[in-house]
Amino acid sequence: MSRRVIKKIRKIYIIFSITLGFITPLICLYFFPEFDPRKHPVSYFGILQKTNWIFMISLIIFSIAILWNGLTIIKKIIKNEKYKFWLELILLPSSLCLFLTGVVTMDFGLLHQIPALLFFLSYNFFIFLFGVLRSTSYVRKGLFSVIIGSLMLFSSLLLIPFPSYGVAEIIYIFFILLWNIVMWFQQNSISN
Repeated sequence: MSRRVIKKIRKIYIIFSITLGFITPLICLYFFPEFDPRKHPVSYFGILQKTNWIFMISLIIFSIAILWNGLTIIKKIIKNEKYKFWLELILLPSSLCLFLTGVVTMDFGLLHQIPALLFFLSYNFFIFLFGVLRSTSYVRKGLFSVIIGSLMLFSSLLLIPFPSYGVAEIIYIFFILLWNIVMWFQQNSISN
């Protein structure tokens, strides 16, 4: 396949993933309107009969999207090969952990919680480190990722006032979407 075809497929996949990121919660809420993020984690949709398939398929699609988008962003924006290696080393297992979070439901207890926790810690660290490394060349552009990575970490403080981690997860997911959309536009403007 030519580079142009791959680029077009990637663009369609990322746009589809972003759209799915907005549609999936609406579908899940339609089937489970009683959902309250103060009481239920987002992974709760993975064990409900009406929403488990869309939840699982969405997380699989998202894990591929953040991996593909992240690898492309690293390749196009980070020039130092050593930095690329470390960022990829964090991104790959992070995406795998999100994949496992979708496939292994909450019913499996620790087998679900461990990859979920590792995803939240490692993807957050990936974005933060990306910002720090990008700041070596472009301080202002790197600062965006550092701030998003920090806000993702601080979203865990929402566990204090709420009995469930649903609110923290929703805020975290919002920052994932925001960062990926902004970075996708930035790397697209570089390649054009």
